[in-house]
Amino acid sequence: MKRKSLHVQRVIYEVIKKVPGITMSQLERKIGTNPRSLKEHCESLAYFKLIKIVKKPGTQQLYPI
Repeated sequence: MKRKSLHVQRVIYEVIKKVPGITMSQLERKIGTNPRSLKEHCESLAYFKLIKIVKKPGTQQLYPI
């Protein structure tokens, strides 16, 4: 069964709140989604200023705002 976008974004936000500084790959394994959709969801959350994406060489870390 396909999960709804809002539900996935809520799960992503809750995980980032619990584990600030989590990387995209760690989050991907934790919630079980593919990298492309995870990136789109995170960019959407960053657009609405709910999270901050910090790009470092070779990785991206996610922080709640």
